[in-house]
Amino acid sequence: MKKIFTLALATLMAGNMMAQMHGVLNFAGASTANVLNQNVENPSDTVKFEMVNAASGNITLPNITNDNFVISSFTIANVAFTMGANHVVTMPDQTFATKVTVGGEEKNITGSSLKGTYDMADNSLTLNLTFKYGAMPFDMTYSIKAYYIKPVASAITVNVGGAFNYNNENVTYSVRKYIDNNVQKVDVEISTYTLDNTVMGNLTLGTYTVKGLTYDEEKGGFYRDYKNDGLKFHFTAETGGKKTMDGDYSFNPEKNNNILVKYNGNKVEDIVNTFQMGAMPFAIVTKFDTNSSGITSVTNDEKSNKINDGKIYNIYGQVVGEDYKGIVIINGKKYLKR
Repeated sequence: MKKIFTLALATLMAGNMMAQMHGVLNFAGASTANVLNQNVENPSDTVKFEMVNAASGNITLPNITNDNFVISSFTIANVAFTMGANHVVTMPDQTFATKVTVGGEEKNITGSSLKGTYDMADNSLTLNLTFKYGAMPFDMTYSIKAYYIKPVASAITVNVGGAFNYNNENVTYSVRKYIDNNVQKVDVEISTYTLDNTVMGNLTLGTYTVKGLTYDEEKGGFYRDYKNDGLKFHFTAETGGKKTMDGDYSFNPEKNNNILVKYNGNKVEDIVNTFQMGAMPFAIVTKFDTNSSGITSVTNDEKSNKINDGKIYNIYGQVVGEDYKGIVIINGKKYLKR
């Protein structure tokens, strides 16, 4: 009876793991590589893990570079592992061999050691490898502790200046939860997305990553004020087939620039991103609600008062005079002045 129960438990764990690890998973974290006393430290490497079956998988390492050498990304196939208690997958110490083609030249990679763990409880992947790359005469060691990057897709509502709501039906954010010095943190990559037919025309907002969100009890989620983080993103505005804005923009350090991520268990439930770029007078609030099948309205009374201040703005968000000719925005409404 005990054997039957153990077999059933192992089967159940394998099924749960297969469900959790469907497809290629990305893990990001700090890594260290060493060859002949040369250390290469990277605060954010990305490792890929793909399950083949309930006993083996494929691991892909990133490029490893410094001034003296370049190790191209390569994949190790059929890495053996066992599933243990507490949702921990163990990769016992094992050898491996693979190859990679770089510039038309095939390089053999011989690994004398690979071991690691995947802890499904905290979504962490730990790897330690020793290998020779191509004709390199010395062993290289590589170690990383990385955390699962979870892609979260949903419709978003974007509110401009408290007066205009726009939406995009399918935007993906990449969210990574991890432990840093015993503090749980979250990184969020906001992917490129578009907004059509806004008061400024058709907009494209580029990718950027906010790092180090920590849990805020009062706000009920992981939060970060990133106005002083030095982040930039690419922004374009197009009207009538002509680009009126096209460049890299910083976030205004004098305004609200913050992001809040809420969880329901391990599920990302909601993301609210508030920001204001450059000298543009309008705040933008992006509501990303993974629980909503429709669009959730977002309001911001303070910024609504700002946009209804009676001033005349051009489509760049700059205050202009009465004699300005072209498209203008007054009290949140768009006009053509001739």
